Amino acid sequence: MPDLTKKRIIDAATALIEREGLSAFTMRSLGKELGVSAMAIYGYFPSREDVLRAVITQFMASLNTVPIPGERWDDTLRRTMHSIMYTNLAHPEIASISVDPIVGEGGLENHTETIVNLHLAQGMPEEILKPVWAMVDTYLTGFFANAATCRFKHTMPDHDYEVDMEALKAEPAWKRVIATSYTDEAFDRGIEMIIAATRALAAPDPCDWRTPTES
Repeated sequence: MPDLTKKRIIDAATALIEREGLSAFTMRSLGKELGVSAMAIYGYFPSREDVLRAVITQFMASLNTVPIPGERWDDTLRRTMHSIMYTNLAHPEIASISVDPIVGEGGLENHTETIVNLHLAQGMPEEILKPVWAMVDTYLTGFFANAATCRFKHTMPDHDYEVDMEALKAEPAWKRVIATSYTDEAFDRGIEMIIAATRALAAPDPCDWRTPTES
């Protein structure tokens, strides 16, 4: 059996949560997954919450949020928001860790720092970034929660979600609205609305904010 390491524990916890669900995750079940006692894991992580925090931190580090020299801020928003949304939809059980009030805040801190600093480095003024961050964070959180529910109901994969419009014709208008509000196309439209709102907030600034190029 390979030596127990923090990385091995995190990877095993990730696999267990994806397979069995977050509610089934305990230090005992993790020990069984690893073939060790729960007490052995406590030598590396003081609590279940610490393991979960490490899992969500590693998960967030896998997102496409690295700076691209010369990239314009709106392209950065499109790229990072797509990565966050579709990676979360592909791994909903792992993503759900972030909403835990005890675990999520610490696990998301590095991710939040990365995104905010990326836009600050591009030159976006703090007074503009504050409402933009609020819009982005609220939009991603709400869209993910509802899109995950819609796709689960329709047993759809994480991407290329489509709606059978013919089948919806007989439904009340409000049901048609909800059913078509969480498609990939709808998500892209929402991003463009955030970008348009950012330009309006910053006017008359030309918003030519870009990631610094390497010297």
